[in-house]
Amino acid sequence: MQSPRRGQIYRLKSDNVGKPRPVLIVSPVQLNGGSYLSGVPFTSQQLEKRRTLRQCVWFAAGEFGLTSDCVVKADGVGFYKISDLRISEGPLGQVDETKMRLVSAALCYALGIEAVG
Repeated sequence: MQSPRRGQIYRLKSDNVGKPRPVLIVSPVQLNGGSYLSGVPFTSQQLEKRRTLRQCVWFAAGEFGLTSDCVVKADGVGFYKISDLRISEGPLGQVDETKMRLVSAALCYALGIEAVG
């Protein structure tokens, strides 16, 4: 089985409220060979407010395999057990480089890191 790759979107088996929430993988593939990887969760709650926040990135329904309008919450970055992802279903989609740059900028903002390059 191939390790999840940066930019792929997987569904969790269930999140802390029992929903199979999508998660965007943000750690590089060379760090995803163990039991954990880094990801940022998507949410469809409070979209009008969140779509204007620097730590959130807007995704439209139909983009990259997502079924509804949502935002990725860079301030929710965390470690996920690979076994908690629905790996057998494969990724919902692969985020393009343009959108990943926006996510990277949101992560830098959320973590207080000055972006380089």
